[in-house]
Amino acid sequence: MSSIRRFILLFVISNIHFSLNGQDIHHSQFYTAPLNLNPGLTGIFNGDQRLALNYRRQWFVEDIVRYMTLTGSYDIKFYPKKWTTKGHWNAGLLFNYDQAGDSKLGLANLSLSLAYTYPISRQNLISVGVLGGFSQRRFKTDELQWDAQWVDNFDPNRPTGENLSNTSNQYFDGGAGINYRWQKSSRTKIDFGVGAYHLTKPEQKFFDQSLSIKLPIRINFNLLPSFKIANSFDLLLHGQYQQQQAYREMVFGAYGKVYVNHKRGKELNLLLGIASRLEDAIVPKIAVEYKTWYAGFSYDITTSGFKNIVNSQGGPEFSLMYILVKAHPLTVLKSCPIF
Repeated sequence: MSSIRRFILLFVISNIHFSLNGQDIHHSQFYTAPLNLNPGLTGIFNGDQRLALNYRRQWFVEDIVRYMTLTGSYDIKFYPKKWTTKGHWNAGLLFNYDQAGDSKLGLANLSLSLAYTYPISRQNLISVGVLGGFSQRRFKTDELQWDAQWVDNFDPNRPTGENLSNTSNQYFDGGAGINYRWQKSSRTKIDFGVGAYHLTKPEQKFFDQSLSIKLPIRINFNLLPSFKIANSFDLLLHGQYQQQQAYREMVFGAYGKVYVNHKRGKELNLLLGIASRLEDAIVPKIAVEYKTWYAGFSYDITTSGFKNIVNSQGGPEFSLMYILVKAHPLTVLKSCPIF
């Protein structure tokens, strides 16, 4: 390992704020991780309970820092006992795990979300949500190499000369969001919302130092329209813009959804699409829906100036979703008009 690379690694470990933007959870299939997108999306789906899972890897090129991200969520609707009550509560559980580099710099987060959905009319709904939980950042030193260990060659038995007694940091984190839905039917609808994360600006430093290192607030705007074009074809659009201090990201894309089988209990749909992360990557993707199951795959193809280093590679991402749908009395359906 060259002295320049060792210096960069030490700088990143000692100054975690240098890489905070890259450490926030990052998915190309962001629409399948709704609680990371906007707490106001808790409970906004056609069904009663929803389980979602996302797994992402990024870069498999030697000597390049590799990333792994795992997200899991569960949310549920609580229906009012009286059909005359217009709104209803939703709750969710969110888990995130992110790891990068030789130091295994990681983030583990477990949060609860709570949202209230109020139908202005049958076609217009507003949902407001909050999210809060605990996070832990940590790193490992087992695979790190330091200047003091290099004398002509590397000797792992030499002392590092570094005081890295504290390799973990725990903190409370919180967020909030609002979502507006216009819906004509289960196949023609639009979700638009904004979410804000790290509202508590938790402290991020590992060591005793006078400099305060706060996790900056991340603002996320989401737009998720879908339109019925023909009896067996829908157009699904999705867009996201997020900002965290100097870091900005815009992703937009579309799916063509083909209804292969309409038979009740044997529903089968195929989704083919492509997305773009501006100035960074092109993302081809495919997904399959079978009854209330959804499975998706995408692959980032790097288009930025970084492509020469990673040979245009980006990263594969997998998503899995299951929605539980129960039979309900007509009075419940009147009080919860979500398609």
